[in-house]
Amino acid sequence: MSSFEDKNNSSQNQVSSDFEAWVGILYSCISADNQITDAEKASLSRLLHSKQKFIGIDIAPLYAKSFNLRTELGQLKYISACCELVEDEDKETLFALALEVLLADGILEKEEKNVIEILSNRLKIDAEMTSKIIEVIFLKNKGNIKGI
Repeated sequence: MSSFEDKNNSSQNQVSSDFEAWVGILYSCISADNQITDAEKASLSRLLHSKQKFIGIDIAPLYAKSFNLRTELGQLKYISACCELVEDEDKETLFALALEVLLADGILEKEEKNVIEILSNRLKIDAEMTSKIIEVIFLKNKGNIKGI
């Protein structure tokens, strides 16, 4: 195998835990517009720390790894890699949280639509459940002020 093939094979498995997958997916959602504000980072930290799953988990190194892998692999390939490691019982919850992050301003941009489609497909969430989750998140965020 050539070194090029080795590099490609190793980059496909660089997400190594469920925690990394959660942070990677949500980090990719806040960075879908290629801008990450301190408020978005703080909001994401609060969101993760509100989950029992993340009690005692240091999120800072997970952010750093997410930033590096997203840059290296590209957003959509990185999201796909993350989705492979999400536990089945968490998929719908994580999808809803990702939508919450993506639609916080109540507006769905083109890149955000792509991310939603990739997430739904890679997490294997059926179309009916995807529609329900999107509808609820849109209703929840209707009238939000952009940038908050």
